[in-house]
Amino acid sequence: MPEARITWRGKQLNRRTVAMLQAAEKLAGRQFRIVQGSYNKGGVAASAGTHDGGGAVDLDATGLTAAQRKAVVLAMRQVGFAAWLRTPAQGNWPYHVHAIAVGDKDLSRGAAHQVAEYRRCKNGLADRGRDDGPPGYYGMTWEIHLKHHPVTGPVAQPPPNTSISLGAMAYARAHDSMSGVWGADRAQVLAWAAHPKVAAIGRHEVRPPAGVPWRVHFQQMTRKIQRRFGLPVTGVFDAGTASVMRRYGYTIIA
Repeated sequence: MPEARITWRGKQLNRRTVAMLQAAEKLAGRQFRIVQGSYNKGGVAASAGTHDGGGAVDLDATGLTAAQRKAVVLAMRQVGFAAWLRTPAQGNWPYHVHAIAVGDKDLSRGAAHQVAEYRRCKNGLADRGRDDGPPGYYGMTWEIHLKHHPVTGPVAQPPPNTSISLGAMAYARAHDSMSGVWGADRAQVLAWAAHPKVAAIGRHEVRPPAGVPWRVHFQQMTRKIQRRFGLPVTGVFDAGTASVMRRYGYTIIA
């Protein structure tokens, strides 16, 4: 079974990754600012496909001291992330912590390769340099961490994404690459349409088949949604289509 996707702090992740981040924040004693989440295929070229699937996250480290950056990387590793501090000297990017959730079921091929490199004590970059982070956690996973540090008391569950932007829907009709909140909205609409209680599209149709652009696929799926609910079949996610989602508890925003 794939991981359960959600939108958390404006980024698309899955519940396992969010639970790991929450645990790491407690260890680090600070709230992280996420600059890139998961399921962001083609979103950032410098990521080389590592964020195409689940379990991948980048955290802002530009405003942190050297000691604070090290503490964040350590906390991430302690809960089961393959995590590194990325610096401007290594590539065309600002200071950030790049992390892959070891054992995530939705890892992209690039992310899985980085986990393998991490376990070989490498830096996860193309130069295959030595790992430059705090050692001692190369075999750690979230499940091992939980075994030794069980969660006590109620766990705050991140709320599901229940708002859909009409601006995102208009953008999806004409563009293939979508990231961040708008990309999550497009994914949420298709996930809703594929839900058994809606059954407007098949579960295999939440992503376009090989060779079909995202914008074309989204228009095709919008037409299926409109046919399912007896709406004018235009392929445009319009007010009528939005009203159907409102009946299912979604909030439609501009």
